[in-house]
Order: sequence, then C-alpha cells, then structure tokens
Amino acid sequence: MNKTNARFTLAAMAAMALASAAQAATTITVDSVVQRWPWNNKLDITYTVNDGQDVSASTFKKIVFTAVIGGTTYTIDGVTDVGASANTGTHTVTWTAPSGVLDANCTMTAAVYAADAPSGDDYLVVNLLTGAKSFEGLLATQADSNARYNVATYKTTKMVLRKVAAGGTYPTGDNANYASRNSARTWTTDRDYYMGVFPVTQDQYARIGADAGDAPSTRTWNATGNNKAHRPVENVTWDDLRLSTTASTSSIPATTSATSGTFFQRLNFKTGLYFDLPTIVMYEIAARAGATTVYFWGDTWDNTKVVCGANSGNCTFAVGSKDPNNWGLYDVSGNTWDWCLDDYTTEVNMATYADPFTPFHVQDSTRKNLRGGEGYGSNNQNNFRASIISDSGHATKSNNVGFRVALVVE
Repeated sequence: MNKTNARFTLAAMAAMALASAAQAATTITVDSVVQRWPWNNKLDITYTVNDGQDVSASTFKKIVFTAVIGGTTYTIDGVTDVGASANTGTHTVTWTAPSGVLDANCTMTAAVYAADAPSGDDYLVVNLLTGAKSFEGLLATQADSNARYNVATYKTTKMVLRKVAAGGTYPTGDNANYASRNSARTWTTDRDYYMGVFPVTQDQYARIGADAGDAPSTRTWNATGNNKAHRPVENVTWDDLRLSTTASTSSIPATTSATSGTFFQRLNFKTGLYFDLPTIVMYEIAARAGATTVYFWGDTWDNTKVVCGANSGNCTFAVGSKDPNNWGLYDVSGNTWDWCLDDYTTEVNMATYADPFTPFHVQDSTRKNLRGGEGYGSNNQNNFRASIISDSGHATKSNNVGFRVALVVE
C-alpha cells in the first residue's frame, strides 16, 4: 500500500509512562505519524521502544497511544486496536481513525504498561463469546507460542490466527507433479493477512454456526484423547459458509443479526471484522511456511506427520494432534480438506494469477477448490503434498471437508 510523505505536525513527538518501578527502564518515543493517501482515515504511527518487553522472562508490556486531533482526544490501545509491539526497536502500526479525521494538527503521545500476554501483531485472537479481538506477539520461540495456543481454549471459546507479513516473498507450486495447475512460483505480498492456526472445530462452529446450536459433523467415533468437540467441523458446504448466490470474487453480504445468515455472516457481524475463506494461493503460502519441499515438513513421506488412513482409525482427530508447520499452523495437510474461495477449473494454472488475494472466478461455477491435502481416510502419499489442490461441488456435504478462516488486512 502506498503512503505519502505528508506528515502530521507533531506537537509532542515523544512521551514515556511507567506502569511500575519494575518498568522504569522502558521508554517509548513517537517518531512520526503519516496519513495514508488517498485520504482514507489510516494513520501509520512509527515509534521506538528502548528496554522493551522480555518475552523470554515472561515480562510482557503493552503500549497505549493518545492522539489529540482537532481538539478531540483518541485513545489507541496497542492490544485491542493496532497490535503494537513493545519489543525493543522501531516499529510501525496502522490506526484506522474515525471517518473524516484528517486534521493536520496532531499531538501523539504513548505510554507503556504491564500486560498479561506478549504485545505485537503476530497473532489475532477472537473471543467467540463476546466478539472482542486482541493481538499478541510471538514468545521467545515459535515452539513456545505453539504450546501457548495448542490448548482447549483456542479450540472452543476463542479462535486464533497467525499473521503472514506483507512484503515477504513466498514460494508455492510443484513443477514435478502439478505443473498444469500449480507451477512453481514465488509471490510477493502487498498486505498482511491472517490464517487460522487450526481448522474451525466442531465446538467453534456450534457457537457461530449456520443454525443455532448447529454442529453438523457426522464422524462420531471417539477415542481416548480425541475430543470430538475439538475435531474439525465437516459436512458443511461452501454455501453454508458464504451463501450460494455469492460469487468467489464478491464480498459476503452483511447480516443484521448474530443469529441469522451463514457462518461468516454471523462471525463478521459478531466481531465487526471481515473474515472469509482463503484463496488457494493464500492457503498454500501459509501451509508451506516458506518451505519449498514436497511436504510442509520435508521431501520424505512420513505418515506420522499427518492424520491419515495409516493412523486415524478412519476418523478425524482433534486439531493440533500432529506437528505444526514452521509458522505454527496445524493440520495444513491431512485430517480434512479445507474449502477455499476459488472456483475450480482444469484450464487455469494458479501460477498465472494476478496476485495472492484475488480468487479465480468462473461465471455460474458449481465447483470450488479445496486445500489441505488428503484427509483421515487416505494413504495416498502423493495427495498430502504441499501443492495438492482438489475440488468439490459448492453444495456438497462431505465428512472429509472442513475449513479454516482468513482475514486480509486492507
């Protein structure tokens, strides 16, 4: 996204605040505030933190910005509003100001406070009970963050998504086996997006679902340690999620109630955000997590890495039962297929798409693309490759097809 060099006049360029004597060394300086062009209410705030949070010692901090624009004071919470990191260093966050706030006379200050979770925007957490959102940063290692989120809370009452950062170069494709539909290509993204760490579980779907209290999954077998509520929802159609009359390239229409409409209509109403299915490019970028290998973990088949016919007992398993990829996403191969936005066609190579965020659309298409590799009932190792794409009818229910949510940051 382009930015102008037009800067707000900063009446105060720096401020620091202390939450306790233990935080006395931490300082924060507001370096600049830049209005986006064209004038669209987005302000890029660049700031510098000295002696910031120490995630390795579980010393977490958060930032609160205060802007005075045209005589009106605005409080910008770095956890719930913008995902501001309190790590030592220089950072930029984007605040979406209220409509019409374009005053060039801006005073911006900031303060640092103690926090219960690491600050940053690596993860987006949604409370499915209240609809509230919050941002969190990485812990000391990816493995530490994986352990933080691979627990019951984030499979039931909360939903967690991992950021794929704008400006990165990301590989997809497989010239060896799927060149006709998915030739190797490296993509450069121009915006951040978030991808669900897990497929949506049966419990999460029931809290938001297409019908009140609905959890339509049909796989009922249960084993010790395999909580059915934590297994991926399946037996839901593309139409159950978006609407049969909504084209792949069209926005999901808003609903007026948290208890009416499709899954995404209800989720978006409840949160005030715009979640949708990912495109097949977005899905593979996140699933590979930078890997160029045949499978997300390497080039050698290993059936212990995925829920498949060899280990599933012909049943789905609780999400997070197998190893995550390098970005902490689970079940990106195996367990179930996941719905994607794109319409299916055998004639178009994914590598020719204009960008990762625009899905392929065929007028009056009846089939939609699937990602995620083969599911719990298969032992065909070729179908667990990172580049695999499948398809299904948009109104087809299958106990082998679920979905995960995505959010593109505009």
